[in-house]
Amino acid sequence: MLNSKNVLWILLVAAATATSCKKNVTDAAADGGKFNRSVRATTPDNRPVPTVSKNIPNVISSDLTLDKDTLWYLNGPTYVTNGAKLTIEAGSFIKGKRKVNVTNNYPSFLMVTRGSQLIANGTDDAPIVFTSEQPAGSRNKGDWGGIVLLGNGHTNSGVMEIEGIQQGYVTSFNLPFPSTIEYGDNTDEDNSGSLKYVRIEFAGDVITEGNELNGLTLGAVGYLTTLEHIQVSNGADDGFEFFGGAVNAKYLVSFGNDDDDLDFDQGYQGSIQFAVAVKNPALGFSSSPNGIESNNITSPVVVTDPSRKTRPILSNLTILGTNTTPAPPSGVGTLFRVNSDYVLRNSIIGGFNTGSTLLTASVDEYYNNIVHGFTTSYAPTSFPPAMNVTAFVSSNTNNDLLLVDPFTLSAPDFRYVDDPFVGTSPAGTVGTNFTSLTVTHPGGALSAFTSTAYVGAFPSQNDARWDDTWASYSPNANTY
Repeated sequence: MLNSKNVLWILLVAAATATSCKKNVTDAAADGGKFNRSVRATTPDNRPVPTVSKNIPNVISSDLTLDKDTLWYLNGPTYVTNGAKLTIEAGSFIKGKRKVNVTNNYPSFLMVTRGSQLIANGTDDAPIVFTSEQPAGSRNKGDWGGIVLLGNGHTNSGVMEIEGIQQGYVTSFNLPFPSTIEYGDNTDEDNSGSLKYVRIEFAGDVITEGNELNGLTLGAVGYLTTLEHIQVSNGADDGFEFFGGAVNAKYLVSFGNDDDDLDFDQGYQGSIQFAVAVKNPALGFSSSPNGIESNNITSPVVVTDPSRKTRPILSNLTILGTNTTPAPPSGVGTLFRVNSDYVLRNSIIGGFNTGSTLLTASVDEYYNNIVHGFTTSYAPTSFPPAMNVTAFVSSNTNNDLLLVDPFTLSAPDFRYVDDPFVGTSPAGTVGTNFTSLTVTHPGGALSAFTSTAYVGAFPSQNDARWDDTWASYSPNANTY
């Protein structure tokens, strides 16, 4: 016979079980992985900035080191030339001045010309920050121009002039035009330096449609260059744009940029693994804000080497628009245009009206992906079954993807849900496939593609996240 204490205990257990069964994805975000919640990525970065400040020289023609004990300002166009190396210490802050505060109203940007190098190696707990000169709460996209690396890598159009730079930006500093802003040759093993644990915030400059500076612009950058743990946030154009070259990259974050997150042009052939992107409706969008946009050329450029096609090798990406409609107008999660080849594997795309549009003449490799769209998951729909695409069409992105909390943009968590009371995201059940992943481009694969047991950029809520401590999802609240 049950006594009163036993009855009370049974009732309490039953109530707790009933409550647990009602958990949703948001509850999982609150509970999952609490032991490794970020100490900086989802909280303001309140590191103090140095009290001593200096302007960076507009022309750097010999080796220069920027120390972390000085607050450095980009005061208009800034060029690293003549084979010089610019080194930036871990933990440094560099602020770009707005046009209204620069002579001739020129944008502030940092350009590393062919043959020169930028060494900006932050650390997990001391990232390097490039941001607006404006105080917290007053920063806006396009406050300054961004970072441009130019190399001697191969393009399909010969030597090119990087977009977004007017002649006066160059000649005002007694530098030759257009040679200063040219990129491209035939040396894919070129080295433009190293960027690790770097944040680029409120950058970009739109001169005319199709003539812009991005957060990080890469012109024919070679594969000896290192790009790892880089975040571009709240930018006026693309997050990352690759014009030719063969540079590889790993651990990229594109957060709240108003145009494309990853843009490939002019015969880019490199490998990228682990990248996440998400749109921010509060900041607005361009007229065509895609997650990935891949072109063989950018009109009106003429192809001079038809054998060199744009062909990025991409794995473990999470490309997101919004959680519910309205999605970015006319934007596509991943858009591969005609003559742009591709390898896209082990990735998650969702939150756009159309998840993926593949306009190439023939299917290259689109394999083992999870694709969501509000109206269409992917087009054309005649992919071979062997491509192993898990497709959803619905009005709520995360009901299908089951990521922990990707659309709370002040503190997003892009890991996938793995909770006995909620379920397991398809990201953890689809599995990954690197079999026959051949990389024939000049730089080869990343040192090695990391084999994972999940698709998308992040593991489950029970595992550590690679954007922890160094990234920031509150760039306008940070007090630096």
